[in-house]
Order: sequence, then C-alpha cells, then structure tokens
Amino acid sequence: MKTASAAAQALDREIARDYVRFLVDARQTDSPRARLDFCARAQVHPKLLHYNPHIRDVASLFGDASNVERLLDMTLRDYLYYHYYFIHQGYRYGAGDLQQRWLGQDIIKTPWDCWIYQEIIWETKPDIVIELGVMFGGASHFFASILDMIGHGEVLGIDLTLEKVRSINSKRISYLAGSSTAPETIEEVRRRVAGRRALVIADSDHEKSHVLAELRAYAEFVPVGGYLVAEDSLNDVMGHHPVPNEGPQAAAKAFAAENDCFVADRRFAERYILTLNPDGYLKRVKP
Repeated sequence: MKTASAAAQALDREIARDYVRFLVDARQTDSPRARLDFCARAQVHPKLLHYNPHIRDVASLFGDASNVERLLDMTLRDYLYYHYYFIHQGYRYGAGDLQQRWLGQDIIKTPWDCWIYQEIIWETKPDIVIELGVMFGGASHFFASILDMIGHGEVLGIDLTLEKVRSINSKRISYLAGSSTAPETIEEVRRRVAGRRALVIADSDHEKSHVLAELRAYAEFVPVGGYLVAEDSLNDVMGHHPVPNEGPQAAAKAFAAENDCFVADRRFAERYILTLNPDGYLKRVKP
C-alpha cells in the first residue's frame, strides 16, 4: 500500500514538472487549452493533470489572472516576503520598476506605515521629524509633503553620508551628515531642536546595539503623546539581516523595559497589521 502511494505521488510530481516545462518552453499561461495540448503531447490522460495535487500551485504561477486572483491564498508571512523583495527593496533585488515611490521618489517603507505616519503627524503635530537614516531621501520627501499639508513642521535627516540623497526642492527638509549616535551629532540636533516637539524615526543601522543607542539618545526630544519609532523591527520576526544577531525589535523591547516613559503602541500604530515596525512604535506616556 505504501509502495503504491509513493508511486502515485512520484507520478503526480513528474506530471506537474513536465507540465511546468511545457508551459515554459511554449511560453504559455495555464489554461484549459494548454492542459489539453500538454496531455496530448505527453500522452497523459487529462484527469491525471486535472486532479493533480500540484496543479493549483502551477495555475497560480502560470495563470492569466490578476494578482488578487493568483495570490488569494497567500499567507501573511508569504505576503511580507513578497513585499520585502519586490516592493520595499525592489531596486536592490532586480525589480526596480516595482519599487514603492512617493511622488516619483523611491521610498523604503510600506503604504500602511506611511498611512500610520500621516495619522501620527496629524494627531501629534510635531515641530520637527528627526529621521535617522535617509537612504535616497524619499521618506524625507514624504514627511515634508504631509507637513506641507498640515502647514507646520520640518524634517531633519541624519546619515553617515548623504551621497545617495536625490535632490528634493523643499524648504521643509534639511540634512546633517554624521553618525546618529556620535556626541557631536546629538549635540547639534539638541541645538537645532531647541525644545521643539519631535517625532523621531530610527531607520539607520539595524543592529540591536545601534538601535538601542539611538533610542536612548533621542528619547529626550519626544514629548508626552509623541512617538519614537524603531523601524524595520520586522527583521527580527522574519529573520532578515541582521538577525540572528538581534535587531530593532529586540532593541525596542529592551528600551521599553528600561524606560517606563515609553510603551509599544500596538493598538493604534499596528492596527493595519501589515507593518514593518512591530513593537517599534514607542509612544511616550509620561515625562
């Protein structure tokens, strides 16, 4: 019985592989016509393909259907992998045309986190958005656009080097080159902030020790009701770099454990589920 079952499974796999090769070689999508053509050529009874346990997977890859139809049964984890490689960092993995953009500028975030940020900015009305790590400057552009719409605030972007930042004409954006955790950088930020209310977003080096140092150093600029955000804490959940060395989520949890002025805001900031920053939206709840 086991031998017969194993033989049937092997036949199912062989037929599915042969059908995939047929579709690739013929440059066809999966369709009733393609299935009949394959069965005739391979001398396989159509029922062996129609009831093949792998045919649904083949159809999802080769079917001529919308993304929603093809990916309807995708798990949340599958979707997050898809977003990471094709949308979030499409420019890095050979899918530059799929890279998320804000008004033409590459932005390394998710649409849901961008939506949350505009809600936070509207609710808290920060005088300054301190962005630790700016990459191409797309997020700076996004934050400045939101601040333009509410008519208040500016963006201060900090990075080791600003060579990748693409020119953006906005009176609300300024940059500072240097390490986010260097004493001279923090002192310059202290001078520029000068008692103003800040939204701080840590999105530079994602190693736990570095993120924790940023959270400790920049917490002083966040008012009660404001946010200190450890970005890309999904790295810890999904096992992206720099995990297994621990990353932003571990840093956020360690910071909240040592500083009871801040709590992870899951109810408001994570309510859309699809966030890159689980446990990373740290809300200041007391002075």
